Amino acid sequence: MITGAAIVIGLLAVFALIAAGGGLGDEVQAVSEPEVAPPAAELRVGRSLGDPGAPVKIDVFEDPQCPACGLFTERIEPLLVAGPVTAGEVFMTYRDMAFLGPESVDAAAAMRVAEEMDGKFWEYHNVLFHNQSGENGGAFSTERLADMAVLVGLDRDEFLAELGDAQYSEAVDAETAEGRSLGVNSTPTLIIDGVLAPGVPDWDELRSRIDSAVAASGEGEEAG
Repeated sequence: MITGAAIVIGLLAVFALIAAGGGLGDEVQAVSEPEVAPPAAELRVGRSLGDPGAPVKIDVFEDPQCPACGLFTERIEPLLVAGPVTAGEVFMTYRDMAFLGPESVDAAAAMRVAEEMDGKFWEYHNVLFHNQSGENGGAFSTERLADMAVLVGLDRDEFLAELGDAQYSEAVDAETAEGRSLGVNSTPTLIIDGVLAPGVPDWDELRSRIDSAVAASGEGEEAG
């Protein structure tokens, strides 16, 4: 028989878990592969994609723990890459805005390590955002970040050794500070040819905006 005291103790345990930041439904699962395929190798320029000479430049500021960024990565980014990036209309660059806590900084640093080790920023990026699970609750612990590295084909020990190098977290902090200086205060935020566009964009509106920018650039070239 369950006594009133047992119920009270159980409720206190739940409240303690929530107060500690564990929440409900935030249990960290085993690392899994994303459905979104990484961009083609010929499109990659480090953490950028496309032709550096493209008429439209888009910087995408994201936090690895931000659910809206996960939505952007899953639904909008593939359309952007398959369409205007591949067509040579857009040069897109991932930028760090790691402001949600220490696991955000660690995860952003891990993406930089993946690029430094074997040019696998985009593989790791997709795995990382696919495996979000709450904030600062272990989803991006060092060991789990290493599991993701193994999933994309990196050596675990080498990855962990690199991740321990402060240069990566310092670079993340510097880029996050740069983002704030540009007016970025939420994620995701796109900067399209210097103009801030916060939030997950509607694809049709983004596509129309890109088309207008491409047309305007063509008119400028003709006038020149």
